[in-house]
Amino acid sequence: MTKSAKQPLFTYAKDWHNNACINGFYADHYAYSEGYRQAADLLIAHIAESHSSQDTLVYPIVFLYRHHVELMLKKIISTALDLVDLPERYKQKTDNHNFNTLWPMARSLVMDIDKTFPKDNYATLDAVVKAFIESDARATAFRYARNNSGQPSLAGMQYINTRHFGEMMSKASYELDCMDSHLLHLRGLQNEQRADWGY
Repeated sequence: MTKSAKQPLFTYAKDWHNNACINGFYADHYAYSEGYRQAADLLIAHIAESHSSQDTLVYPIVFLYRHHVELMLKKIISTALDLVDLPERYKQKTDNHNFNTLWPMARSLVMDIDKTFPKDNYATLDAVVKAFIESDARATAFRYARNNSGQPSLAGMQYINTRHFGEMMSKASYELDCMDSHLLHLRGLQNEQRADWGY
């Protein structure tokens, strides 16, 4: 039997429409966070159209959207730390998956930078994050069937309506985008001011 040549796992091929550009057209943070969001939306749409697979696809759907929120929060924190007057006051651990750390820090930074930022602008996001904190604060419950103690990760939870979940997450994602865009606008103004003042 002829030994086949080894094929690399990550490679380019002739069917160009299937070649994903890595480190290509999008900023890295956008490509990652938007990719997870799009993947979740595609799976939700598949369930809606096929009326099937909801009992298995629900786990990657929730994880994908949760990770989208996590990446956006970390981006917001990073941008906000460039804008806030005393960033050292916010030197908390942000290299984890814990929404109990990330969301309060992001929210505090935004309000510190712009006290006029309306709370209504993140009402759905706040509710979504609280729900995740209650069920999956550390991003493990929808990745592993059992926790470190051997207990079911989602004990007591019976149903998740993927349509409703997708609608809620879409609103929360929009609020994250608005928060992110607002900070980027403020940073642009700050950069213009620094350029005008020569520093």
